Amino acid sequence: MIQDFLGAIASSQSYRRFTDQRPTKTFLYVLFVSLLFTIGSSIVLRIRVGPIIDETFSWLESSTPTLTFAGGKVSSSVDTPTRLTHPKIPDVAIVIDTLRLAPVQLQEMTDAKVVAYLTNNSLYVQERPGELKSYDLSKAGTERPLIIDAKFFRDASALVKTVFYPIAVVIIFLFTAVWVAIAGVLYAVLGLIIGSLTHSSLTFGALYKIAVHAQTAALLFRIIVSCLPFLVPFSSVLTILLTSVYVWLGVRAHAPAPAANP
Repeated sequence: MIQDFLGAIASSQSYRRFTDQRPTKTFLYVLFVSLLFTIGSSIVLRIRVGPIIDETFSWLESSTPTLTFAGGKVSSSVDTPTRLTHPKIPDVAIVIDTLRLAPVQLQEMTDAKVVAYLTNNSLYVQERPGELKSYDLSKAGTERPLIIDAKFFRDASALVKTVFYPIAVVIIFLFTAVWVAIAGVLYAVLGLIIGSLTHSSLTFGALYKIAVHAQTAALLFRIIVSCLPFLVPFSSVLTILLTSVYVWLGVRAHAPAPAANP
């Protein structure tokens, strides 16, 4: 698989070999390249998302007053309304006012520029601009009082890391494998068009094998772009163009040699 991986990136002649592979080996290559992409994406995820998770829970741990949820009601160690604003994401702000019983209106939250509002018996969340959803906490009584304090957020942070990363890895792997397989069909159609122009007699099955391997460089490119500290303009377009170039190289490698002059 490593030889196929390197050949798919560095040698157009390798594509002559790919078309002779059994479908089973092409399927295994889809899984292999998806696994490599998943490993790279997981590293990027820890670099990019990990610090945000740590900062968010540290912010909640140090800023949130001690809350007690019992009998369908919330009480706070602070009697006055408390506004919490994320230190790195100013658009994420929460208001805690456990003495309030009156419903919170959408316009009020919009004016206050908050995404969530916790009252004595309800939680209001602005999931999308102009859309407010309320959760009636009085219907979610617990057998024992739930204490939300610094220890609660430390435990929650550890739980999120334990659960989030494995789930993310599985989702990335499955999504990548399905994407490579489906995109292979689309790029194989492109291969048909290129083949008609280069007088190639490749079958659709052979073109599909070329299309699967042609996506290797693009997946590697996506990982590199994700590691950069700045956004690369039109990166999605560049990904498509890069794969298309490799499809062209793969089809061109099968083009019949020009007839020799007598």
